[in-house]
Amino acid sequence: MLSRFILSLCVSLALCSCSSGGDAAGSSAGALVDNTQWVESMQGEEFFGAPPAGSECDLEPIDCEEYFPWPEDDCVDFDPATGCITAYVPECLDAFTVLAVYTRMPDDRVPLCNWITLEQPSLRAIRAGDRVEVRGFHSRLTAPVPGEAHIGLVIGDEQVLDYQVTIPTDSVFPDVEWTAAKAYPAGTPILFHVDNHGQNEYMLIEVKVL
Repeated sequence: MLSRFILSLCVSLALCSCSSGGDAAGSSAGALVDNTQWVESMQGEEFFGAPPAGSECDLEPIDCEEYFPWPEDDCVDFDPATGCITAYVPECLDAFTVLAVYTRMPDDRVPLCNWITLEQPSLRAIRAGDRVEVRGFHSRLTAPVPGEAHIGLVIGDEQVLDYQVTIPTDSVFPDVEWTAAKAYPAGTPILFHVDNHGQNEYMLIEVKVL
Protein backbone atom coordinates (compact mmCIF):
# COMPACT_ATOMS: atom_id res chain seq x y z
CA MET A 1 0.00 0.00 0.00
CA LEU A 2 1.44 3.37 -1.06
CA SER A 3 0.41 5.17 2.12
CA ARG A 4 2.24 2.54 4.20
CA PHE A 5 5.37 3.07 2.10
CA ILE A 6 5.17 6.83 2.62
CA LEU A 7 4.63 6.36 6.34
CA SER A 8 7.59 3.99 6.58
CA LEU A 9 9.78 6.52 4.78
CA CYS A 10 8.61 9.32 7.09
CA VAL A 11 9.35 7.27 10.19
CA SER A 12 12.80 6.40 8.88
CA LEU A 13 13.53 10.08 8.30
CA ALA A 14 12.28 10.85 11.81
CA LEU A 15 14.95 8.56 13.21
CA CYS A 16 17.59 10.64 11.44
CA SER A 17 16.17 14.05 12.34
CA CYS A 18 16.03 13.94 16.12
CA SER A 19 16.60 17.34 17.72
CA SER A 20 20.28 18.25 18.04
CA GLY A 21 19.66 21.49 19.93
CA GLY A 22 18.47 22.31 23.41
CA ASP A 23 20.05 22.51 26.83
CA ALA A 24 21.86 19.23 27.54
CA ALA A 25 22.37 20.07 31.22
CA GLY A 26 19.37 18.76 33.11
CA SER A 27 17.55 18.10 29.87
CA SER A 28 14.23 16.28 30.07
CA ALA A 29 14.43 15.31 26.38
CA GLY A 30 13.04 11.95 25.35
CA ALA A 31 9.89 9.94 24.82
CA LEU A 32 6.76 10.97 26.71
CA VAL A 33 4.70 7.85 25.87
CA ASP A 34 5.20 4.12 25.38
CA ASN A 35 2.93 2.98 22.56
CA THR A 36 2.59 -0.49 24.11
CA GLN A 37 0.96 0.95 27.24
CA TRP A 38 -2.22 2.67 26.06
CA VAL A 39 -5.48 1.71 27.79
CA GLU A 40 -9.10 2.73 27.30
CA SER A 41 -10.09 5.98 28.98
CA MET A 42 -13.42 7.55 29.87
CA GLN A 43 -11.75 10.95 30.27
CA GLY A 44 -11.42 13.73 27.74
CA GLU A 45 -14.96 15.06 27.36
CA GLU A 46 -13.70 18.53 28.31
CA PHE A 47 -11.46 18.51 25.23
CA PHE A 48 -13.17 16.22 22.71
CA GLY A 49 -16.78 16.83 23.65
CA ALA A 50 -19.39 14.30 24.68
CA PRO A 51 -19.71 11.26 22.40
CA PRO A 52 -22.66 11.82 20.02
CA ALA A 53 -25.59 9.42 20.16
CA GLY A 54 -24.60 6.10 18.63
CA SER A 55 -20.88 6.57 19.28
CA GLU A 56 -19.06 3.53 20.59
CA CYS A 57 -15.99 1.36 20.13
CA ASP A 58 -15.91 -2.36 20.91
CA LEU A 59 -12.32 -2.99 22.05
CA GLU A 60 -12.48 -6.78 21.98
CA PRO A 61 -10.28 -8.03 19.09
CA ILE A 62 -12.03 -10.28 16.58
CA ASP A 63 -10.32 -13.25 14.86
CA CYS A 64 -6.93 -12.15 16.21
CA GLU A 65 -5.71 -15.45 17.66
CA GLU A 66 -2.48 -15.05 15.66
CA TYR A 67 -1.65 -11.86 17.57
CA PHE A 68 -3.75 -11.53 20.71
CA PRO A 69 -3.02 -11.08 23.54
CA TRP A 70 -0.51 -8.52 22.34
CA PRO A 71 3.03 -9.25 23.57
CA GLU A 72 3.87 -7.47 26.81
CA ASP A 73 5.97 -4.33 26.28
CA ASP A 74 6.44 -5.15 22.60
CA CYS A 75 4.93 -4.36 19.21
CA VAL A 76 2.95 -6.55 16.82
CA ASP A 77 3.84 -7.26 13.18
CA PHE A 78 0.24 -6.58 12.34
CA ASP A 79 -1.34 -7.27 8.96
CA PRO A 80 -5.05 -6.43 8.60
CA ALA A 81 -5.17 -8.75 5.58
CA THR A 82 -5.07 -11.71 7.99
CA GLY A 83 -8.65 -10.88 8.98
CA CYS A 84 -7.79 -9.70 12.50
CA ILE A 85 -10.07 -6.81 13.45
CA THR A 86 -9.04 -4.59 16.34
CA ALA A 87 -9.74 -1.05 17.50
CA TYR A 88 -6.09 -0.41 18.38
CA VAL A 89 -2.78 -2.25 18.42
CA PRO A 90 0.88 -1.43 19.21
CA GLU A 91 2.17 -1.97 15.68
CA CYS A 92 5.79 -2.53 14.58
CA LEU A 93 6.93 -0.07 11.92
CA ASP A 94 10.65 -0.01 11.13
CA ALA A 95 12.43 0.86 14.39
CA PHE A 96 9.28 2.41 15.87
CA THR A 97 6.36 1.01 17.80
CA VAL A 98 3.34 3.04 16.68
CA LEU A 99 -0.14 3.12 18.14
CA ALA A 100 -2.46 2.13 15.29
CA VAL A 101 -6.17 2.92 15.65
CA TYR A 102 -8.67 1.37 13.24
CA THR A 103 -12.13 2.90 13.02
CA ARG A 104 -14.89 0.88 11.38
CA MET A 105 -18.54 0.81 10.41
CA PRO A 106 -20.83 -1.97 11.68
CA ASP A 107 -21.99 -4.94 9.66
CA ASP A 108 -23.28 -8.41 10.53
CA ARG A 109 -19.92 -9.45 12.02
CA VAL A 110 -18.03 -6.29 12.88
CA PRO A 111 -19.20 -3.92 15.66
CA LEU A 112 -18.91 -0.17 15.32
CA CYS A 113 -15.78 1.74 16.34
CA ASN A 114 -16.14 5.45 15.71
CA TRP A 115 -15.11 7.09 19.01
CA ILE A 116 -12.09 6.03 21.05
CA THR A 117 -9.99 7.69 23.76
CA LEU A 118 -6.86 6.05 25.18
CA GLU A 119 -4.73 7.10 28.13
CA GLN A 120 -1.38 6.56 29.84
CA PRO A 121 0.81 8.45 32.35
CA SER A 122 3.70 10.47 30.94
CA LEU A 123 7.11 8.82 31.13
CA ARG A 124 9.00 11.94 32.16
CA ALA A 125 8.58 15.44 33.50
CA ILE A 126 8.02 18.44 31.25
CA ARG A 127 9.55 21.76 32.24
CA ALA A 128 8.08 25.16 31.44
CA GLY A 129 9.52 26.13 28.05
CA ASP A 130 10.11 22.55 26.90
CA ARG A 131 9.12 21.85 23.31
CA VAL A 132 7.03 18.74 22.78
CA GLU A 133 6.68 17.15 19.35
CA VAL A 134 3.75 14.95 18.34
CA ARG A 135 4.12 12.86 15.17
CA GLY A 136 1.02 11.32 13.68
CA PHE A 137 -0.27 9.84 10.46
CA HIS A 138 -3.48 8.71 8.87
CA SER A 139 -4.02 6.61 5.78
CA ARG A 140 -6.14 7.88 2.91
CA LEU A 141 -9.55 8.57 4.44
CA THR A 142 -12.39 7.25 2.33
CA ALA A 143 -15.53 7.00 4.44
CA PRO A 144 -18.05 8.31 5.06
CA VAL A 145 -18.44 10.87 2.28
CA PRO A 146 -19.04 13.60 3.20
CA GLY A 147 -17.57 13.24 6.67
CA GLU A 148 -14.99 14.53 9.12
CA ALA A 149 -12.25 12.92 11.18
CA HIS A 150 -10.77 14.24 14.41
CA ILE A 151 -7.48 13.36 16.10
CA GLY A 152 -6.59 14.86 19.48
CA LEU A 153 -3.83 14.59 22.08
CA VAL A 154 -3.96 16.07 25.57
CA ILE A 155 -1.16 16.47 28.12
CA GLY A 156 -2.55 17.19 31.57
CA ASP A 157 -4.86 20.18 31.11
CA GLU A 158 -3.62 21.23 27.65
CA GLN A 159 -4.81 20.02 24.24
CA VAL A 160 -1.58 19.73 22.29
CA LEU A 161 -3.01 18.29 19.06
CA ASP A 162 -6.44 19.18 17.66
CA TYR A 163 -6.48 17.95 14.07
CA GLN A 164 -9.70 17.92 12.07
CA VAL A 165 -9.95 16.95 8.43
CA THR A 166 -12.78 16.65 5.92
CA ILE A 167 -13.27 13.24 4.27
CA PRO A 168 -12.28 12.16 1.65
CA THR A 169 -8.62 13.18 1.90
CA ASP A 170 -5.20 11.76 1.10
CA SER A 171 -2.63 10.51 3.58
CA VAL A 172 -1.34 13.26 5.86
CA PHE A 173 1.19 13.72 8.64
CA PRO A 174 -0.57 15.83 11.29
CA ASP A 175 2.63 16.66 13.21
CA VAL A 176 2.72 19.46 15.75
CA GLU A 177 5.24 21.14 18.06
CA TRP A 178 3.96 22.59 21.33
CA THR A 179 5.77 24.67 23.95
CA ALA A 180 4.79 24.02 27.56
CA ALA A 181 3.74 27.15 29.43
CA LYS A 182 4.21 25.42 32.77
CA ALA A 183 5.76 22.30 34.27
CA TYR A 184 4.10 18.88 34.27
CA PRO A 185 5.45 16.09 36.50
CA ALA A 186 6.17 12.58 35.29
CA GLY A 187 2.96 10.57 35.50
CA THR A 188 0.78 13.38 34.11
CA PRO A 189 -2.17 11.81 32.20
CA ILE A 190 -1.84 11.86 28.41
CA LEU A 191 -4.93 11.22 26.27
CA PHE A 192 -5.07 10.22 22.60
CA HIS A 193 -8.41 10.45 20.84
CA VAL A 194 -9.84 9.54 17.43
CA ASP A 195 -13.38 9.92 16.19
CA ASN A 196 -14.57 9.05 12.68
CA HIS A 197 -17.38 6.84 11.42
CA GLY A 198 -15.59 5.05 8.60
CA GLN A 199 -13.17 2.23 7.87
CA ASN A 200 -9.95 4.20 8.25
CA GLU A 201 -6.56 3.93 9.94
CA TYR A 202 -4.78 6.41 12.21
CA MET A 203 -1.35 6.20 13.82
CA LEU A 204 0.39 7.94 16.69
CA ILE A 205 4.09 7.61 15.88
CA GLU A 206 5.64 9.33 18.87
CA VAL A 207 5.30 12.04 21.49
CA LYS A 208 8.61 13.38 22.78
CA VAL A 209 10.28 16.28 24.54
CA LEU A 210 12.81 17.85 22.16
